[in-house]
Amino acid sequence: MRAIYNLVRLARPSHWLKNLFVFAAILFAREKTPEGVRVLALQPEAWLEVVKAFIAFCLASSAIYTLNDVMDRKEDARHPEKRRRPVASGETGVWAAIVMAAVLAAGALAAAAALTMPFPLTVALYLAVMLGYVLGLKRVAVLDVLILAVGFVIRAYAGAVAIDVWVSPWLILCTLTLALFLGFAKRESERVALGPAAAETRLIEWSLYDEKSLEHMMTVSAGLAIVTYMLYTVSPETIARVGHPWMFLTVLPVVYGVFRFYRMAITGRAADPVDLVRRDPAFVIAVAVWVVMAAALLLAWPKAPLGHGG
Repeated sequence: MRAIYNLVRLARPSHWLKNLFVFAAILFAREKTPEGVRVLALQPEAWLEVVKAFIAFCLASSAIYTLNDVMDRKEDARHPEKRRRPVASGETGVWAAIVMAAVLAAGALAAAAALTMPFPLTVALYLAVMLGYVLGLKRVAVLDVLILAVGFVIRAYAGAVAIDVWVSPWLILCTLTLALFLGFAKRESERVALGPAAAETRLIEWSLYDEKSLEHMMTVSAGLAIVTYMLYTVSPETIARVGHPWMFLTVLPVVYGVFRFYRMAITGRAADPVDLVRRDPAFVIAVAVWVVMAAALLLAWPKAPLGHGG
């Protein structure tokens, strides 16, 4: 039983929260029909397709997490928390973890095949991009965060592909800028929490991730994330598609959530968004408030004239 438990730990099911980006498109998607405009968020069959996509990305991301633990086992063994991971602690063998990663990747592709093209290609692209990250690109400062951000963009794009809706550039830009901020914030939190030991637990060009540089990167990416989302909410396209101009109200919890995460990062308490969800109720409340506000504003006017996703 212990061996099975460790294999489950390798898959990091708690990190499947990151795959919720797959649901981004369905929240905003509408399509024209002879009878009028159909809100996909109210269609059970559309949700079923997105849930299938979510499952495929959960398997794919777990495959990457598992392989990453194999590649980072020596560095993880020197980390105060990561040393407890199954491979780093020696509780799970390297080859067992590699076999598990292969099985999870195959499962992800099989699950993706249950949806129509080009969705399976998005899962394959995600695996290929993240494989490059695991095998060495994560050692290159700035590029490492950019690749992780692209992984989130692929998730959001795949969610739109799964329900066959047009992918708005706003969906891509909002996801990219937010993911960049989260990535740089994670690096800053590691730098603050571990100090000089950070160089021993993550082999990367820390000379480019000094205090001044990371704070600038966080500030710029945080500003981009907020401004991009603001522009989305007031764009003529969004107002026409939603049917009213009130989406800008959802900027309030977004600003609070970004600044809250920023503050936690510079104090070394935001190593990962998933960890923050578990540790900081205020951040969770901000996310919940945004979801409720966005859902209320989107569903209050279900007969908006356009049919785009994102």
